[in-house]
Amino acid sequence: MNRILRNSAVILALCMLVGCASNAPPKPQSVTASDAEFDTYRTFGWDAGNKGGTGAAPTTILDTNIENAIREQLLAKGYVENNDNPDFLVSYTTKPYIFEKKSNPFSIGIGVGSFGNNVGSSVGATVPVGGGTKENMMQQLVIRALAPQSDKELWVGTSTSDTNQGFDAEAVKKAVDATMQGFPEKGS
Repeated sequence: MNRILRNSAVILALCMLVGCASNAPPKPQSVTASDAEFDTYRTFGWDAGNKGGTGAAPTTILDTNIENAIREQLLAKGYVENNDNPDFLVSYTTKPYIFEKKSNPFSIGIGVGSFGNNVGSSVGATVPVGGGTKENMMQQLVIRALAPQSDKELWVGTSTSDTNQGFDAEAVKKAVDATMQGFPEKGS
């Protein structure tokens, strides 16, 4: 009986580890160009082709919330907004990101029962054929800093999250904060 319980505990622990395998969306990432001189940059402006900047596309609620969050981040890092002669331009894009979450293919059952005077226990594990996946629709946010004259990328950051179509400004702010966590501070 003791051996059965010990083996059951081992099987249960292994199955729980498999069930905890990460199916998370990608973590925020960013990279700075090797020749970018952020220590000399003081001002930023918006790229004319940016969806919510001075481009022709209408400004949506999502655009407004993203721009406000980016502006807040850049001001907190010491930069000043100047659309007339900026040291770098800011651009961003959003696109749908389909995140597939795989379900755990293992199922465990533990039982204890009695029949008459006998008591018994059992552990069973099943593996369904094919497993299962669930698709979650999320948004991928990409923010770029560009050189004003050449549109050369100086910095890029990306994150994937649920921004609720931009209606929740706090959710958008969290997504922008995560995306811009690697953005360089203004130089002295």
